[in-house]
Amino acid sequence: MSYMGGSLRYYKRPSKLQILRRPAVFAGAGIAGLLPNSLALLKASPVSATVDPSTVITFTGHGWGHGRGAGQYGQLGYAVIGGYNTNQILEHYYSNTTIGSAPNSPIRVVISANSGNDIVATSQAPFTVAGTSVPANTEVRMHRNADGTWEIDQSSNTTGCATNPTWSPIGTVSEAQAIIAPSTTNYATETTSNALALCEGGTGVLYRGTLSAADYQGSPRTVNTLDVEDYLRGVVASESPAYWATLGATVTTAAGTFQTGLYALEAQAVEARSYALSSPNQFGYADICDSPYCQVYGGMAAENTYSDKAIAATAGEVLLLNGQIARTEFSSSTGGYTAGGTFPAVVDQYDSICIPGACNTNHTWQTSVTVSQIESAFPQVGTLSSITVTSRDGNGDYGGRVTDITLGGSGGSVSVTGSTFAANLGLNSNFFTFSGGAGLALSPNAVATANNNVGLNVATSDGAIITVGSGVSYGSMQGHYLAKPIVGVAPTPDDKGYWLVASDGGIFSFGDAQFYGSTGAMKLNKPIVGMAATPDGKGYWLVASDGGIFSFGDAKFYGSTGAMKLNKPIVGMAATPDGKGYWLVASDGGIFSFGDAQFYGSTGAMTLNKPIVGMASSPTGKGYWLVASDGGIFTFGDATYQGSMPASGYSGNAISMAALPNGGYFILTSDGHLYSFGGAPTLINSTATIAPAQQASAVGVAVF
Repeated sequence: MSYMGGSLRYYKRPSKLQILRRPAVFAGAGIAGLLPNSLALLKASPVSATVDPSTVITFTGHGWGHGRGAGQYGQLGYAVIGGYNTNQILEHYYSNTTIGSAPNSPIRVVISANSGNDIVATSQAPFTVAGTSVPANTEVRMHRNADGTWEIDQSSNTTGCATNPTWSPIGTVSEAQAIIAPSTTNYATETTSNALALCEGGTGVLYRGTLSAADYQGSPRTVNTLDVEDYLRGVVASESPAYWATLGATVTTAAGTFQTGLYALEAQAVEARSYALSSPNQFGYADICDSPYCQVYGGMAAENTYSDKAIAATAGEVLLLNGQIARTEFSSSTGGYTAGGTFPAVVDQYDSICIPGACNTNHTWQTSVTVSQIESAFPQVGTLSSITVTSRDGNGDYGGRVTDITLGGSGGSVSVTGSTFAANLGLNSNFFTFSGGAGLALSPNAVATANNNVGLNVATSDGAIITVGSGVSYGSMQGHYLAKPIVGVAPTPDDKGYWLVASDGGIFSFGDAQFYGSTGAMKLNKPIVGMAATPDGKGYWLVASDGGIFSFGDAKFYGSTGAMKLNKPIVGMAATPDGKGYWLVASDGGIFSFGDAQFYGSTGAMTLNKPIVGMASSPTGKGYWLVASDGGIFTFGDATYQGSMPASGYSGNAISMAALPNGGYFILTSDGHLYSFGGAPTLINSTATIAPAQQASAVGVAVF
């Protein structure tokens, strides 16, 4: 450690990770039609001047894909840098699910590259078509007739897939009979010597299981049916590079010796299995497709021993949501914050991973688009005059992902979703901002709307809970005997509970907050001044004014200042997003960092007008805010300044702060006033719901 400022401190696009995948409902052009874009034409807006069509607008953004659920690069980072095992990775991204099991049942996969074509196949071993035996290396063809029956043909060619074979009819069968089957029913043991090869342009693509015919509105479809565990062998290595299993530290467990990168592939296996089994019969004639719109399936050619090991290690494991198999969407890169939706939005700390062998070049990206390209993508707008982001989701940089955007022009105003806008212009994701565009009215910085439902719970020294906005009370200690006053409050990750902590370290849990221990019966050198919960809500830390740390549940001890001589007492703490470190802050603004918490600066060497009273971590964990008792805000790392309390016109002193996922924050004063900044909703900027008798005893605030 080093002495700094008066305090002690520790100081290319991947080919296999697909761009836009897994919409909640899919219908593909070659499979089942197309989804319409979401467009709304509003009243015309006058245009004052014509902008040169070659004018360039620069888009800067994060991530690659929709961002829902896990990020493939992020989970590699959690495995090889963060030290997470498979279950911890899954718990991080899919925190509202539980692990369950599913049988190794058959799954039907649309081979989309062959949609609309005859089904032509062969095998190096004898096989059958429509129940008729066929010699090895002979081609067979299934051709759909106009009446819905299927003509079965056999080629005289005996050398495998040929370019222009000569066909001889075998017979005509119903669709239910139009099946090509290998010589074995144990698909797991198939090899290149006896598996079926689907002939595409003279080239054979190997698949385990059977190939069968299906009709979609008069057009032929090819369906590969095999057991789900065998199907995954063609998926996992197609979605996450198998060599990732060679990255990270070497560990030895009961399962053997391997490198921690394998955990990322194991998480991918569970996600892929859950996704595949979550929506059976999705297309009627098939359960799932083989393209990025579902999840990529490459058949036997994609299989790899590393990914096979990950599949075997997690055999049958699925994620359950409300008792049903969860539709576990995932994407290449979340950009540092997942998109939320079915699964709670979370910070994706390691999305920016860049180590030898794996570097996410799409964590931050930049591209240029001309005005003419936008006008071509959205012809309804006519001559473009403005681009306005009307709402964002509130999570991460820029105020979060663009949820709605409006284009103004000579033809009117066109409103589309951020996802539609990104897809039509070929942007990597809807997580972007933009600049440039001389002559255009550009407004990229809409205040996030997703936080309009933010609620706050204000705790008072007598144990009362006052709800503000959409905050919910799950109980309080008001009216009950307290040996010592309450000094802080912390919410559970799902916002369905909270803990209150007293100055003697007594813990009071409400809602789904569990009691994991306390210092209530211990003799403390100094009083407790604050607490922080672990990311999964299964533990917490307490901090005393001398910097002593007390850890309970799954909260791990990473160090303390308990044995140090401090210039000023500790007044608060904040945990890193992954729960593998924490910061302590003293009243002079000295920062003490432990575990994976990094030091980004402090006010330890500054002359302050008023003492520091609290801190909050930035959403990424790569920075923090400090707040002084006069409401002054000090920012470090990537924590951005959004404002501070006015110089006059208020009573009481600032005593605490709480941050939002979009970078906004609240300041709580000792008389119960709440001040909001940045993306924090202004609708809860008063004491309207805090009774005057309680205002003087406010001690902490929790965001819900």
